Amino acid sequence: MRTSKLLPRERFGFGENAIELRNPLSEDHVALRPSLLAGLLGVLDHNIRAGAKRVAIFETGRVFEPPSGAEKKRVAILLWGNLGNEVHWRNEKRPLDFFDLKSAIELTRNDKLSYQRGLKNRNMALTVDILTNHDLIGVAGQLSNALSSKLDASGGVFVAEVSLDFPTTSRGLHATFREFGKFPAVTRDIAMIVPETLSHEEISNVILQKEPLLETVAFFDRVVGKEAEQLFGPGKKSVAYRLTYRDRSRTLTSEEVNAAHAKIRERLRSDLGAELRE
Repeated sequence: MRTSKLLPRERFGFGENAIELRNPLSEDHVALRPSLLAGLLGVLDHNIRAGAKRVAIFETGRVFEPPSGAEKKRVAILLWGNLGNEVHWRNEKRPLDFFDLKSAIELTRNDKLSYQRGLKNRNMALTVDILTNHDLIGVAGQLSNALSSKLDASGGVFVAEVSLDFPTTSRGLHATFREFGKFPAVTRDIAMIVPETLSHEEISNVILQKEPLLETVAFFDRVVGKEAEQLFGPGKKSVAYRLTYRDRSRTLTSEEVNAAHAKIRERLRSDLGAELRE
């Protein structure tokens, strides 16, 4: 996804305090963008007008921080609409939500992230600060109702913008690269009923513990609130994860994957008291 580094005079949001050009070529290119989200909102508007029912986009690029115009590299994400549920026991579609956004954010960085309630923002109904080691590196949340209405977006619009300069440049860290896997990956799903107070971080830490064949863990479904209470009892929720197994030197056998998957399932039972769903 690529949008212009120059903003139009009329814009939806996230263009406040943009540095205006002295001699703009047109009314569509009058200021330097201070945020990638300003362009992504224009893409969302175009897609909604074209009849789209779901938009999930991201962009990496440079912004120009006012008032100095300093260039910063960032990644921005926008999610809106419904996600067709792949889970066999729930056939209905569900709306994309903040948890989908959080999962996408965590794919952009290798460091450990934390989240806390952010300051009020005129463009957002809910604002969450994104931190690593107590350093603020980005912001996420849901667009305000006024801005969503302006875009004719029914339901929640979830956005995030994260720095790609910090802390990599300031702490002398180096990017690492590895070859794409030549051997096929194998996926298995785990769904479980757990206490409502149990966090995603606690669950993922148990899943990732001491399993060399496990490549990735992706959160993809949850049942909470009144629906969970009716189905599973008070104080309970259901969550589901997709686990990807791969060995970079050979093709895994079904027996090896099943054995590794069984160990993780047993850890979830013993360490967290999870009730696994078949």
